[in-house]
Amino acid sequence: MKRTAFLLCFFLSCLSFACCDPEWDFTTDYTPQVVVEGSIESNGFARVYLSYSKALGSTWDSLSVSEIPLTTAKVTVSDGEQTEILTGRSDKYRLPYFVYTGNVLRGVPGKRYTLCITHRGKNITAETSIPAPVGIDSFSICKSENSDTLYQVTAYFHDPEKESNYYKIFTRVYGRDSSYYNAFMGTFSDEILSSPVAKASVYRPFRHTELKKYTPFFTPGEQVGIKFTQVTEEVFQYWNKYENEVVNNSNPFFPNTSNLPGNIQGGIGIWAGYGVSNYRIRIGE
Repeated sequence: MKRTAFLLCFFLSCLSFACCDPEWDFTTDYTPQVVVEGSIESNGFARVYLSYSKALGSTWDSLSVSEIPLTTAKVTVSDGEQTEILTGRSDKYRLPYFVYTGNVLRGVPGKRYTLCITHRGKNITAETSIPAPVGIDSFSICKSENSDTLYQVTAYFHDPEKESNYYKIFTRVYGRDSSYYNAFMGTFSDEILSSPVAKASVYRPFRHTELKKYTPFFTPGEQVGIKFTQVTEEVFQYWNKYENEVVNNSNPFFPNTSNLPGNIQGGIGIWAGYGVSNYRIRIGE
């Protein structure tokens, strides 16, 4: 089978959008799969991005990418007591530029959530749970060892003892970023932490379109949003594999030689629950 690309929001951010289902003209026997990037946060609503995978080696241009969003699906989320049908709308800030969102079911730590996607007579399903949020006790903001003008942020927190815990950090720079993005090297487990008092480096958002000029550190005067989340092991494995492939391979857009590990039945991708603690800090001058 030919290698499949995950066309999720963090791979590209600058191509045009057209709201339609794709009709690929493949010269191979490759069959596109539905790609799911879905999440529900503690005290937040579900957000689901749907797209189609495409074989690497086929034509890539702004027109073909604009046809990737899947906009005609029925998407529901259930907590076992209530079921909500998500509403689809355009989202100009995130590839695939179309998102299904909820406004009734808020995420509650400890609960399980079932995602069901119906498209062209096929059901795609997944389940996830939301771990309890872990709060940050304090932040340190210090000059980077290699620069007098860049600053390193470190978070200090209590890692729960006698259990396995997994964490994911997202960051944004206000006035520059429209939303939170994957923080560079922001996925880790407590296997590498000193319990119960632990620390983690917090880096700026990482985007592939800025590889040549990217720095993980912050500049004076920046207002930085930090989303510190606890995740399940399967969500950790997904993000950990993604980050390892980005760091260790030379292809910045489609680095992995196989699909990322996920939890989607009938498709590929991830349905993730996040136990969230939000913070906003100012970088010193």
